[in-house]
Amino acid sequence: MKVLASDYDGTLLFNEKFKEGDLKKIKEFQKVGNLFGLCSGRPFKGIYEFCKPYIDFDFYILCTGALVLNKEREVIYKSTISKHLLHKFYDRYQKNYDIFIQANMQIYTFLKEDLGSMVRQVITSLDEVEGDIYGLSMNAKTDENARKVCLDIEEHFPELTAHQNKEYIDITEKGCSKGLGILKLKEIIKILHEKNIAVIVDEELLHLEEVAGIGDSYNDIPMLETVDHSFTFPTSPESLTSIVDDVVDSVEEALDILMKE
Repeated sequence: MKVLASDYDGTLLFNEKFKEGDLKKIKEFQKVGNLFGLCSGRPFKGIYEFCKPYIDFDFYILCTGALVLNKEREVIYKSTISKHLLHKFYDRYQKNYDIFIQANMQIYTFLKEDLGSMVRQVITSLDEVEGDIYGLSMNAKTDENARKVCLDIEEHFPELTAHQNKEYIDITEKGCSKGLGILKLKEIIKILHEKNIAVIVDEELLHLEEVAGIGDSYNDIPMLETVDHSFTFPTSPESLTSIVDDVVDSVEEALDILMKE
């Protein structure tokens, strides 16, 4: 049995749409007993309702690795940011950037404008943020500015890690990343393997084999370095194309390669 963890924006979702070829191949991949799931910077409510009619995910690595859910949406692992740290972060950056707070499995924001498929809760005070805070995100407008802001965050907030995703920045608790999310997923798979648990599909016994990953931007590097088989696209930054096992044109092509191995 193979496992593929896929980034969401720019990998699986393009301009609020999925590729028909990707959707068809995902179902084919799962039908023979393989697992397909997300490894995204978005929170649960930012994707679930939109994806539900199209894809039945087998697992969810969300908020840049800060939250890992199984197929039944039960928490396998979580990493959180304190309310105190949230207030300090907001005080430093809110004048120049729109900040999105990933908490309670959804997005809280002061921004009222339409965010497309991104479901969010508009607030007027940070006191309205409820539940565990898994991460923060912000739009730095350009790649270059995002790099500068990431350095500023690292300097002034040693308790946090800033992950650049082109012009966007995702912020998590220190040490958390998509790579950590993959490790937590692998731990569960290893436990199942050690218990000699396998999946029976059409009377064929399928044992757990490898975890693969596909992504398109800088924040995917920890994931791509952690998985057993890595994929990216020709349009991705050179820092990704230089480290992956295969450069492909689509999720469909990556799944084809995995199924033929």
